Amino acid sequence: MRLEQLEYFVATADAGAISAAAQRLGISQPAVSAAVRSLEKELGSPLLKRGNSGVSLTPLGRLTYKDARSILELAQIIRARGKNADLGGSVSICARPLLSFHLTSSIVLPFKKLHPRIDVFVHNVSGLGIIADLKSGRSNIAVTLVSIGLKIREQARNMGCEIVPLYMDTRKIFIGSGHPLAKKKNLTAEDLKTLRIAYYSHSQDHVSSRYAPYFGGEYRLATRDDILDLVIRNEAVFIQAGAMFRHDYRVRKGMMVAKNIPLPDIDHSAPIVAIRTPEISLAERLFWEFLIDNFSIGLQR
Repeated sequence: MRLEQLEYFVATADAGAISAAAQRLGISQPAVSAAVRSLEKELGSPLLKRGNSGVSLTPLGRLTYKDARSILELAQIIRARGKNADLGGSVSICARPLLSFHLTSSIVLPFKKLHPRIDVFVHNVSGLGIIADLKSGRSNIAVTLVSIGLKIREQARNMGCEIVPLYMDTRKIFIGSGHPLAKKKNLTAEDLKTLRIAYYSHSQDHVSSRYAPYFGGEYRLATRDDILDLVIRNEAVFIQAGAMFRHDYRVRKGMMVAKNIPLPDIDHSAPIVAIRTPEISLAERLFWEFLIDNFSIGLQR
């Protein structure tokens, strides 16, 4: 079995006729026909139903078509790896704002050094906007925290997307560095009752609302800046994924500190996943591989 046979078979299936495939490939019709027939002979069964109106796939042909496409895409990637600087194209990614800093500094910039002719665009979207962005075609790759209640994974699977776990973050309490409890090594459940938790007013913030009953009170606000203003003024605390939120400039400047959440009966895990649509370009596939291989590097430091 040769790549040429698979290429001609896929081209014929896509074009719907051997003559149209030959025209697209820029070769003779007999050459395409001979390659497809030799593949069928090797497999021992027809891949195409031939008729006056063109060709259609047999049951074996449908299975073979899917695998052949994957093999040809993989062959393209292998070739491209040897031509790093020569490959061009563009990649569009949507990501939760919390993830953008790490994504840009640790993934996009190193990737651009390997592939300077590939343009990479990162769009900040809310958790609710991830699936909409993928459905619209604005982005073919997404990086997101998987929040309770949003059913992002379920919706992505229904679209035929591939989902790959990238990192298991842990939720932390972020408290103003001037708060009396900021200097305490470990908070207790009793300490929480003296604090107010601030979180988003929209109904989809299921994670924070799950913690709210353990605190002395709550604030529901529309924007993160409003929430963090309360935290810095020591009027509230904020719960976020620890490794990701430490990139916020207020944390990096020492205006807030992270504390473990003293509620052992609650799962504080914050899974981060990558999602890609079924059809992606070669440039996107190269970025996808780089993303999966490198996302978690440095997050434990």
